Amino acid sequence: MDLRQLRYFKAIIEEGTITGAARKLHISQPPLSSQMHLLEKELGSTLFERGARQIVPTEAGSRLYRYALEMLELESAAREEISNLKTGHQGILHLGMVSSGGHEKLYDLLREFKSRYPHIQVKVHEGNSYELLEQLRKGKLDVSLLRSPFSLYGLDLVPLEKTSMAVGLSGKAFPSFQSGSFLLKDLTGLPLILYRRWEKIIMEECEKEKFQPDVYCVADDARTCREWAEAGLGAALVPLTVLEKSGELMVGKLQEEALQSELYLARRKGEGQGGGPSLFFHMAEDREKNFIS
Repeated sequence: MDLRQLRYFKAIIEEGTITGAARKLHISQPPLSSQMHLLEKELGSTLFERGARQIVPTEAGSRLYRYALEMLELESAAREEISNLKTGHQGILHLGMVSSGGHEKLYDLLREFKSRYPHIQVKVHEGNSYELLEQLRKGKLDVSLLRSPFSLYGLDLVPLEKTSMAVGLSGKAFPSFQSGSFLLKDLTGLPLILYRRWEKIIMEECEKEKFQPDVYCVADDARTCREWAEAGLGAALVPLTVLEKSGELMVGKLQEEALQSELYLARRKGEGQGGGPSLFFHMAEDREKNFIS
């Protein structure tokens, strides 16, 4: 199996016919069909159901299509980066960003990095910490901002910021609520909107406090929790930095020590000895050491 076969395979899936794929690839149909037969033989699986008018992928074909997209994307990124080096640029930094990652330390670091290395292009990839962690482990990202909790295994980390979890809700919808500092059990009677990554930890803390929470919604993105709270649907429990970006919510910090969220800059352990990604990560390490000292 080679990249050429994967490009052929991708074209057939997306065009739905051998004729359409051959036209898109600017080749004749016989070599295209021949390559697909060789690919099926090598994998020992049928990849297509060949109908009268359209080709439909089998389950094996659908799975291979997902892998093909990833591999061809990596090939494209490698070609682009090598081309940039050849034409006088100094590479690309693929940076992962969580929604709550816009911290001033990061912006200071980016400003310094841009000043020192103006020819290194930054490409930002956004997602939640789990999505970005998977992309980092697969090599699609050079470095990424990740917010705890997540598995630290196999990563080099630079801590950037620690923040409390907090509760935010609309003063119009809940006029009796006053900003301040709270324990979870103080939220009795409020419909709670939980950030899924923290659901287990929050429920464990509620159990310790013998508090039965009224959970209205569990969402995958902290910004969704905030937006639902702004709509008056309940009280969002998310990192404080997420709520600070809203001018519409009453906000209170949660006192439980277990509900502390930390923002890290992460890369694969021991990754790289030079180039933009390594320079960026070491700059972050040096800045943090100077900040601590």
